[in-house]
Amino acid sequence: MLKVVELFSGIGAQKEALKIAGIPHEVVATSEIDKYAIKTYRFLHGWTTNLGDIKTIKELPQVDLWTYSFPCTDISLSGRLKGFEKGSETGSSLLWEVQRLLEVSKEKGTLPKVLLMENVKNLVSKRFINEFLVWVDYLKELGYKSFYKVLNAKDYGVPQNRERTIMVSILDYDGDFIFPEPVELKVTLQDLLEKEVEEKYFLSDRFIKYACDLSNRNGFIRGTKFRPHDNKSKVAYTISTCPGGRATDNFVMIPAKNISEEEKEVILVPQATKAGYAAAEVGDGIYTNRCKSKRGVVQKSIIPTLKCTVTDVGVVVNDKNDLINIRRLTPRECWRLMGWNDERIDRAFEAGCSETQYYKMAGNSIVVNVLVEVFKSLKNCINIT
Repeated sequence: MLKVVELFSGIGAQKEALKIAGIPHEVVATSEIDKYAIKTYRFLHGWTTNLGDIKTIKELPQVDLWTYSFPCTDISLSGRLKGFEKGSETGSSLLWEVQRLLEVSKEKGTLPKVLLMENVKNLVSKRFINEFLVWVDYLKELGYKSFYKVLNAKDYGVPQNRERTIMVSILDYDGDFIFPEPVELKVTLQDLLEKEVEEKYFLSDRFIKYACDLSNRNGFIRGTKFRPHDNKSKVAYTISTCPGGRATDNFVMIPAKNISEEEKEVILVPQATKAGYAAAEVGDGIYTNRCKSKRGVVQKSIIPTLKCTVTDVGVVVNDKNDLINIRRLTPRECWRLMGWNDERIDRAFEAGCSETQYYKMAGNSIVVNVLVEVFKSLKNCINIT
C-alpha cells in the first residue's frame, strides 16, 4: 500500500485521483491552513491528520509519496509575479519549506520514494525557469531524478483549457517516466452545464456594459477579453478561484426566455470585432443577418439603414422570446470542470461552506483526471502495488 503525505492538500484531488486510479493507498497526513478546505476534505475523504501550517511542521512521517502543490500566487500570470526565490517571503516561496522538511528526512534516512509537484505553466517560463531549475538541481543532489511537463486538462477528458506544470521526482532511479499521452476530448463544456440555474448567476446589464467596454486604457481593451461561450463552445477557460468577476472569466450565453424581465435589458449581438460581441439594450437597432461577419451591428436608439428589404434589421424589445442572456458558472459546474462527479460534489457541498469558498476550492485545486493518468503512469513505472 502506498503511504502518502499531501502538502498544500486543499480538497484532496491527489487522494481522489489515487482512488480512481485503483492504487491502494493511505494518506497518513495532510498540511493545509484553509479551514474551509480542511472541513470539505474531511467530508470527502474522512478524518485525516492535518499537520497545519507547513512552516510549523518539524518533520513528516515516513511515507512513500509526498505531493506538494505549493501556492502559485507569485508565479501565475494573473497573480503578483513576485517569484519564489528562497528567503523572499512570498506565498510561492513556501516551496522552500518542502526543502527544509526534505533535509530533516535526509538526516533521518526517511526520504520518500516519490515526490509529485503541480503548479502553473508559468513556473517553467523564461521568467522563472532559472529559479525552478535551482529546485530541480537540489532534488538531484538528494538523489532524485525529476521529470516535468506542462499538461493541459482538455487533453485528459475535461473540457477546460488548464495548463499546469507537473513534475515527478523518483529517488535512486535510473529509468524513465513517460507522461500520459493526450486523448480525444469527448465531453464538451455544454455537457457539464446545469439545465436550470438560479437567476442570481445571470449578469446584470451594468456588468455586461463594463465587460464590453472597448475603451483603450493604456493598451488594455476590456471588451476584447470578454468572450462568452455559446452552444458551440467545447472547452472552458481556466477555472479561477473567484470566477465571474473579470471579463476574462467563463460566461455562458443562453436563451433568455426563463429569465425575469429585469434581467432582459441587455443582450449581446455577435459581430466581427475582437470582442466578438456588441451590447444592445431595449430600443437599440441591430443587424440580424450575418452579424458575425459585420461590424457596428448595434445602433444605439436608432435603426440601421433600411434597404429594399427589412429582414436583416431589427430592434431590441421587451420580448420574452428569442433573446439571449449571459451567466457565470455555478459552483457545481466549476467542480465538474475540475474532474469531480456529482456524487462527490454532493458530498463536498454537505460541508455547508459558502459558494465563495467552493469557487475558491475549485480554482485552487488540480484537475482530478490529469492526476489519475499521471498516477497510472507512475504505477507502471515503479510497480506500485
